[in-house]
Amino acid sequence: MPADRSDLRVDPSVPAGLAAALDRAAGRLASALRGLDADAGRIEPWLGDPVSADAAARYAAHAADGPGAAIEQLRALHAELVRARDTLDASGRGYAVTEDAVARSWATR
Repeated sequence: MPADRSDLRVDPSVPAGLAAALDRAAGRLASALRGLDADAGRIEPWLGDPVSADAAARYAAHAADGPGAAIEQLRALHAELVRARDTLDASGRGYAVTEDAVARSWATR
């Protein structure tokens, strides 16, 4: 039967690795948002007739403007990824500092 391991240990590279993964995701999303921003104002009639032109304009307005616009939701997701990355990065650094301090305190006994 395995010994009871009630202590919690985190590999110091894990928080940094997770923060880097969030950073990569935020970077990909930021790149996509730049492309969406560039295209958001471009309204082209899908079939070249007034009805499809109106549909394209309504779609673009919904996707890029107003409450609940899709692009705003993506911007909010990007901001959340950045906040999560920063929080995880700070937490990982704090954990490493604490672990080092604990290890040093035991080394002097």
